[in-house]
Amino acid sequence: MTRSKKLQPVVKHVDKNEQSALKAVAISQQLLQQHLNQLQQLKDYKNEYANKHSSEKGVSYSALQLQEFNRFLNQLSDTISQQQQIVAMAQREVDLKRQSWKVTRSRSDAMHKMVDRMQASELQKAEKIEQKYMDEVALRISLKTT
Repeated sequence: MTRSKKLQPVVKHVDKNEQSALKAVAISQQLLQQHLNQLQQLKDYKNEYANKHSSEKGVSYSALQLQEFNRFLNQLSDTISQQQQIVAMAQREVDLKRQSWKVTRSRSDAMHKMVDRMQASELQKAEKIEQKYMDEVALRISLKTT
C-alpha cells in the first residue's frame, strides 16, 4: 500500500472536520440573522408606537397616560439595547466560527497538497520503474537478434 493511500483516512477525517466547521459557521450566521431581524422589529415597533402617539392631533393625555407612554418607550429602549448586545455577541460567535473554519480549511488544503505531491512522486517512481523495465526488455530483444 502506498503512503498516499495510507493517508486517505486522515484526509477524510480532516475533510469531515472542515465540513463540520463550515456547518457551524452557517448555523451561527443564521442565528445572527434572526437576532438582527428581532432587533429591527423592535426598532420598527418603537418608531411606530412613538409616531402614533405624537401624530394624534387634538388628543390630550393625562399625566398618568404620558408617564405610562414614556415608561413603555424607555422599556422598549432597554429591550433594544439588550438585543443590540445579543447581536454583538452573535457577531463575535460568527467571527470565531469563521476563524475556526479557516484554520480547518487550511489544514485540509495542506493535507490534500501533501497527498497530491506524494501521488505525483509515486507516479514518477512507477514510471521510472516501468521505463527501466522497458529498457531491459528492449536490450534483451536486441541482444537476442544480434
